Formats: sequence, C-alpha cells, structure tokens
Amino acid sequence: MDTYAGAYDRQSRERENSSAASPATQRSANEDKAADLQREVERDGGRFRFVGHFSEAPGTSAFGTAERPEFERILNECRAGRLNMIIVYDVSRFSRLKVMDAIPIVSELLALGVTIVSTQEGVFRQGNVMDLIHLIMRLDASHKESSLKSAKILDTKNLQRELGGYVGGKAPYGFELVSETKEITRNGRMVNVVINKLAHSTTPLTGPFEFEPDVIRWWWREIKTHKHLPFKPGSQAAIHPGSITGLCKRMDADAVPTRGETIGKKTASSAWDPATVMRILRDPRIAGFAAEVIYKKKPDGTPTTKIEGYRIQRDPITLRPVELDCGPIIEPAEWYELQAWLDGRGRGKGLSRGQAILSAMDKLYCECGAVMTSKRGEESIKDSYRCRRRKVVDPSAPGQHEGTCNVSMAALDKFVAERIFNKIRHAEGDEETLALLWEAARRFGKLTEAPEKSGERANLVAERADALNALEELYEDRAAGAYDGPVGGKHFRKQQAALTLRQQGAEERLAELEAAEAPKLPLDQWFPEDADADPTGPKSWWGRASVDDKRVFVGLFVDKIVVTKSTTGRGQGTPIEKRASITWAKPPTDDDEDDAQDGTEDVAA
Repeated sequence: MDTYAGAYDRQSRERENSSAASPATQRSANEDKAADLQREVERDGGRFRFVGHFSEAPGTSAFGTAERPEFERILNECRAGRLNMIIVYDVSRFSRLKVMDAIPIVSELLALGVTIVSTQEGVFRQGNVMDLIHLIMRLDASHKESSLKSAKILDTKNLQRELGGYVGGKAPYGFELVSETKEITRNGRMVNVVINKLAHSTTPLTGPFEFEPDVIRWWWREIKTHKHLPFKPGSQAAIHPGSITGLCKRMDADAVPTRGETIGKKTASSAWDPATVMRILRDPRIAGFAAEVIYKKKPDGTPTTKIEGYRIQRDPITLRPVELDCGPIIEPAEWYELQAWLDGRGRGKGLSRGQAILSAMDKLYCECGAVMTSKRGEESIKDSYRCRRRKVVDPSAPGQHEGTCNVSMAALDKFVAERIFNKIRHAEGDEETLALLWEAARRFGKLTEAPEKSGERANLVAERADALNALEELYEDRAAGAYDGPVGGKHFRKQQAALTLRQQGAEERLAELEAAEAPKLPLDQWFPEDADADPTGPKSWWGRASVDDKRVFVGLFVDKIVVTKSTTGRGQGTPIEKRASITWAKPPTDDDEDDAQDGTEDVAA
C-alpha cells in the first residue's frame, strides 16, 4: 500500500528564541521523521510520498477563538483519501482540545485508515484498540499539560480567581483590598499563596461620613425616603433631595470626598458626578454579590475603559450568585428595589415635584410619548398638566403635536376619579371590571402587608429573576458550543435542572403569598353613605383625602393615562373625555416583575 503523508505544525505564541516548540523545530523534526519512514517503507518494497507541511499562522491556539484552517485542510485531505498518514511533532500539536472533543476526530481518522505519527511519542494505527487507548491517554495528558501552561501564562490572576481572590484591579467604591494567605499543594509541596479579597472600606473620610459604605447606605436611605414625597422646586437653586443630581449637590455642599480625593488623585474641589453615583448603585458588589465588570467595545470589537455594566458571578454547580465574604453594603432585596427605581429614572420621571396628583406617579403621558408635568398658575384654577416636550421634531407625524399640549389639572383629576368610581359601581356581572378589582386588591395588599412579608416577596422575585437570567446565559453558552459532546450535554442538563428547580420553587412560594388572605378594598370608606351623592364631591372621601392618599387610590386602578392636544381653538376647549384615555391596571407578567429586579443582563447596565 502506498503511503501519502502530510505534516502538521502549530504554535500558540510566536517566540523569539529557538525553543523546541518553535515552528522551525517542529518542521525539521517532522521532515526527519518523514525521511526515516520513507526509507523503511521503500526498504519493504512500498512507496512513500511526503506532500509537505500544513502550517498554521503563528499565534493560532487550540483554545482560542481563532480558527485553524490548516488543521481543517489536512483533515479534509484525509477524508478525501489523498492522505493516509499525519506526522506531528507531538500529540499536543495535533490536538489540545478537551479529550471528549478530540475523540470524534481521532476515531474518524483511524476509521479512515489514517496513521498518526508523533515524532516524540510513537505511531498510532487502525485496528489496535490499545493504540487508540494509548492515543486518548496522550491527548488527555497533553490537554492537562496545555491547561497548566495556560495557567502559567496568567498564573497570578488565575490562581487568585481559583482561590476566591479579587482580580479586578483597584477596589470599587465602598471597598478596599485585604490580603489573605492560603496554603495550597503544588507539585507535592505545601506552599503559601497571598491573595487579595474585597472588604468594606475602612479608610476614614473627612466630612459627615466615617467610611465609604456609610455614603452608599445614605444614598439609598435618602432615595427611599424622598422618592415618593412631593417636592416643589420654588427656585433655580432648589434640588430634589431624592434625585441622583440632588445627592451629588448635597455631597458637594457637605464636602464629602470623592474616591479620587481619598486616594490623592484629585484636588479637594473635585465634584461628584451623577453618572458615577449611578454606576456605583448599579454595582452588584454593594449587594454582596461577586461580579465582573463589562466594558463597552469600539465598532471593531476593541474594549474601551468605559464601564457598560456588570455580570454577576455564579457558582458553577448551583449557579446561585457567588457571595462576597465581606457581605453586602445594601441588603440584596433592597438593592433589587433600588434597581427597579433606577430602571424607572429619566427626565421628568421617578420624582415627586409638587402637590399634583398624576404627574408624580409616572403614569401621565402626552400623546407624543413624553411625560406630562405639573404647571402651577397664580390661581389653583389655572393649574395644569403640560407636555414636557417643548418641541416636536415632526408635528405632522402620527401621535405628535405642534406647540404645547396642556390640560386642566382639576378637570383631569376629577375625570380620572369619576371613571374609577364608575368602574367600581358597575363591576357586578362585568368580568373585565371584576378582574380590575382583583388586581386593585392585590396591589392594596402589597401596600399594607407586613415588612417581613414584603421583604420575602422581594427576595423571591429576585431569586426568580436571577434563575431566569442564568438560564438565558446557559442557553446562550450552549448555542455557542460550550456544551457540545455527551459530557457537555450531561453537564448542561444538570445545570438546567438546578436552575429550573430554583425558578419553580420561587414561583410556588410567590403563589402561596398571593393566595394568602389579602385585606379587602375599603369601599365603604371611599364611597359616601348616600348612594346618589357624588363620590368626588368636596365633602366626599376623595374631596377630603390628601394628595398621597389620592395617588395610592389612582395607582390601585390605573396603569397609564394618555392626553391628546385639544383640537379646538383657544377659549373653546375640547371635552376632557375626548382627550384623555385610561389604561386600567393589569397583573404584572413574570417578565415585568423579573425586569424590575434585574440590575445588569446577569448583566447590570
């Protein structure tokens, strides 16, 4: 039988020295081996032809994302029957893939009658099971050897990560790095390794706060306190105490040092930036979760130094979030609540700016899509809601308007209240309205439930959201080929089952909380004793209720209100019922609740 041999060589990293793994050394050894084989074959009366080398470009790694075109080419030559022998310097050149990934290739080659020759390790032929076992053992050994070499290249970071150390560079705001010594076994010897771990910062600050974690806790405390309280600007210098910008101005006024000031990189006059505060609040590490920073990329894929978000690290077995040893600065359930508030932030959104009922609820919108804000007149009768957008790019486009869009505050408030009371009065026999009342009761129950029950609910929703995010990442990894092969498939199914169990467990407990007896809607309190009396009149509950109570009432029944621009001339007025439309309250979907708890993509942006 004639022998047609080709040689394959590859080097992961081009080296300046003449090491044994250099392409030139590999090719020289392969050619010498081919010459020896040719003499043996021809001595036995056979014919041997060496077709040359299939050489990868320098830097092509079996572990990297770069393809190996020469490896594919030599395989295709074997499949086509044009080659029946492959010569490699050592088995690690042939494949440094995971063993289970390499076995199909090896099995295919041997089944095709291809002989694999290693200049360092011998000859492997078809028909000898021991040869195949021997080759698999070589592949396994070469994979382990390559893994060790890769670990050596990034020895410090990989070892830190394996031992639970922090490898993200400087510590994030609120934290500091502390050294910890761990004893490990290497090459049969016990050695001490020093790793860095995150701990709550204990560097003293000047100003009103003792340490950086105290600043973060104060941010959340102020946001939570003021996010629903009415605020009336009054003057240009006024700031909303619960806004990110307001927090920054208050810290500047109180001379709270930035991180740059603390470490001496900036002057004492450096100011707090709202974007910086927002980024810190988005960081899962302040909730006690280990996380990786995700950086934005340029169009060509090159990473920048600008942070795009965070990815929560998970245990490889359970895929639960890995918790920092130092614990949270803000409790996880509170942090998820904070993320929900941050998700709703935007110009004119999320803040209470006065005694207006509807504009402070993030439910009132203009037909153009912009939020509507309150505008106070010299007399209360002139108070109005107006579109925040002063200019529209294309007034002729559907849903857009030219000029301003204003609506009487008193008229719209009364219209919304009357529609709600009318819905309640005519609920009997109307399935849609009965469903609305059920949702209003559910919302009322959440507002009045005990703090521990509310905390459990928030944790369960967070648990379900995290499980769903982890499942999405798992499916994405599988689509990218991370779980190919029988072993990979088994590992995938194991992780999928664990995550699904977490998700279902959270959903079952949430269902139990929902099924628990909820307080009834206080209809007797809302409606006057006289059935014919106006429930929105001056002596009614609505007429005497505080702005906060009215907001709660509307929030139980209404999800969104949209106002269109008046179609009549000045002074004439379009009836309010023709300008305002109401989207009634509906139960949240699983996606709605999970999105409210998801700070980052298992990425927090």
